[in-house]
Amino acid sequence: MRVFFQALLLVVGMTLISSAGAAEKHILMLLYRGCEEACQGFQAYFGKQHLPVRFTIRDAAQDKSRIPGFIVEARRLKPDLILTWGTTITQEVAGTWQATDPARHIVDTPIVFMAVSNPVEAGLVRDLARPGRALTGTLYLLDEATQLRAARSYFDFRHLGLLVNPAEPNALTTRDRLRQLAPVLGYRLSEQTLPLDVQGRPKVAAIAPRVAKLKAAGVDLIYQPPDSFLNQQRDTLTGSALACRLPVFASAEAPVVQSAALLGVVNRYSEVGRHTAQLASRILFENADPARLSISLPRQFSFLINMAAARHLERYPPLKLLDYAEIVNHPRLPPLSTPCE
Repeated sequence: MRVFFQALLLVVGMTLISSAGAAEKHILMLLYRGCEEACQGFQAYFGKQHLPVRFTIRDAAQDKSRIPGFIVEARRLKPDLILTWGTTITQEVAGTWQATDPARHIVDTPIVFMAVSNPVEAGLVRDLARPGRALTGTLYLLDEATQLRAARSYFDFRHLGLLVNPAEPNALTTRDRLRQLAPVLGYRLSEQTLPLDVQGRPKVAAIAPRVAKLKAAGVDLIYQPPDSFLNQQRDTLTGSALACRLPVFASAEAPVVQSAALLGVVNRYSEVGRHTAQLASRILFENADPARLSISLPRQFSFLINMAAARHLERYPPLKLLDYAEIVNHPRLPPLSTPCE
């Protein structure tokens, strides 16, 4: 037994020496809507583990036209690893597994992604278990069927409403999945597509009227998909829904925690960032092959309930949910659209 513990201490000591003496690594972080909780959680992991890493951060600010410039800079900087946030940036930087162009995409640097809703359907990898290319990452969304079954533990909705952003790949993928699940889970799906402006961006002013149309169609729950535009406009969406006496189920945490979505079953973004950083550290400090690192979901998830929204809607959670749900008492509700026409 003494020999075992001596050997264990030797291994631990060698690991600490190895980490302390490791050369500094450079991570280029390519973001789509700023350094939010996942980005912060990713950076914090390396500090807590005392791993020598420096970061260069570039933010597209939801402007896809900036991404080619990031790729040019990446080739000049030659980082040890590239972190991409979101489907749009990851597709533009890495290409798809079927269509990678060395002249356009990064092919000689490991890429780790986060906040990508459906890596397989987005064409990034063929298989979550074995990506098969110098690209891996983490999932952050529970599948839609699990989310909707969880929503039904709050109340038994029968008619689901969806705002569709045609400029967002994740939104279109989610729309298709909800269409497929409708006969399986026994709900009716009503959709309202947001119009685009001359620059190809969805119109903010169209959100409230489209929510009102969903109300007129008879929906009893609005599903907010993983869409950067609708997340940015979460107050407009949830405020419009509250004015129409409609609850919102959010696929990610911000609309519940920072706005007025009634509920969501989510992985916290900070945990997604930490989980992603673990993958990156294995590549950087253990020489792990990203092609062999499986794409997985953090094990911890939260059932979030916004009690301010519940009070406004007079739709309180069943007592059994309070045993494990996380209650959010947001200090304010967003401005309500008036009237709901």
